[in-house]
Amino acid sequence: MLETFPSPLELKGAVQGTLLYLGLYSCILLPFQSFSKVYILAKKKKEAKQKDANNARVSLKTIKYYSHDTMALRGDRTVGNFLEQGLYYLPLFWLHALFVDPTNSFTIASIYTASRAVYPFVFGRKPALVILISTVPCYLVNAYLMVQLLRNVAFA
Repeated sequence: MLETFPSPLELKGAVQGTLLYLGLYSCILLPFQSFSKVYILAKKKKEAKQKDANNARVSLKTIKYYSHDTMALRGDRTVGNFLEQGLYYLPLFWLHALFVDPTNSFTIASIYTASRAVYPFVFGRKPALVILISTVPCYLVNAYLMVQLLRNVAFA
């Protein structure tokens, strides 16, 4: 066990490793998840056309979410999106608080949490872009935290 708290320079590798981990999640795993749904959609549409050219209707919603019940789908996506984004947010939040500036942590958490709370109210609504009311603030908070960690710790 360390007798003193490590300096930011001593923790630079940990910050870089965490950012590497988050980069894998955001640059490879999330795009793969989306690609897999698009791939399955194209495959299912092709199969449906071969079976019945007049009734070849397969939707991305059916492939991506497997549910026709709007309330169940909204609940699944609210929790799913929260977990997907939380994996990215929480390490950035704590690394920022520890190594950059803990004084604005509550403000950052409030903005992020409020935008997450809006998600179940905007998911599935028309126009579809209304979901951005919830998602864009989260992406901006995560981007802010990432840039601050890169500038002030990882590559300082």
